[in-house]
Amino acid sequence: MRKRTPNRRIHAKLLLVLIKMQRTTLQRVLGLTVLPVALIASLAVPAIAAAPVIEIGGTGGLPAPSCNGTPANDRGAPKGLGRCSVLTMTTVYPIRDSGTNNPTTVPVNSTLVALTMRVGKLKDSKTCTKYSYHWVRSKIKGVTKNRWTKYCSKYDVFAEKAYFDKTFGKGSKVRLIVLRPERKKSGSVILKKVVALGPMISLERYFGRKITLALRQTIPVLKGDVVGLSVPTYAPILPLASSGTTDAWRASRPPAGFKPKDPTSGLPITKDPVTHRTADPCSTRFGVIFAQSSLLTTGKIADFRCSYPGVPTFEFTLVASS
Repeated sequence: MRKRTPNRRIHAKLLLVLIKMQRTTLQRVLGLTVLPVALIASLAVPAIAAAPVIEIGGTGGLPAPSCNGTPANDRGAPKGLGRCSVLTMTTVYPIRDSGTNNPTTVPVNSTLVALTMRVGKLKDSKTCTKYSYHWVRSKIKGVTKNRWTKYCSKYDVFAEKAYFDKTFGKGSKVRLIVLRPERKKSGSVILKKVVALGPMISLERYFGRKITLALRQTIPVLKGDVVGLSVPTYAPILPLASSGTTDAWRASRPPAGFKPKDPTSGLPITKDPVTHRTADPCSTRFGVIFAQSSLLTTGKIADFRCSYPGVPTFEFTLVASS
């Protein structure tokens, strides 16, 4: 959590937020009738000065997402997916970032006004998988000769975005979510209840960019609430986790009683093929990434026992309640 002391130099991000709010929201927040943008901006200055601006998340900055627009097949097997990591069909929030625990937990009663993300870029690729040779008759320095020439006779074409669209649902989308901790049960169960949702955001227009989006309708949040993102399809907002990192994030998958399945055959997996022990329902090796568990309904309670290394590339802007 980073708290900024208000002064005459108004935080540019929050000023953008206030200007972009829909008119009905501005009327409610500022108590104004519909006014020109220039007047709204001038009247926003004392309003901002009266309430501290707080940013949660992004403690260590927002690292570059792993999907960076380089050819997919240059990033490892299978077909480039080894190093282009995306969040899929789940709800997530960070639990540790650069030594800070629970970085997106709301520190004081506030209003959620903006979301900042670094969005990765997907890339199609065409890789040669088989080379052949043929005779070519050519003239070099006036002398005609035959020589063997190497050429590609078989290509592996991989369309990264098309693959994700087909596998996880068409279009990269996210939705801001506010979670409230529920009573903990025994064991490793971590329950949270959905108390608010933001609008659905299509990310495709933002591929390869860092963006700040102002909420058209602000969301009141309470101290202790956790802010995250729901991903109904897929989202390239996950960097590569470095070896030995202590950064981590939690996901809503799987639900209680989830039985992992082989994504190819669809058959249930009960044993880890490597250790021959009971398959871990949180392991992405057992089809967990193919199970829809994104939270998109208020009032729903989900288990967030699954944690993974790294930290998603998003943060949020709050205005503390006066």
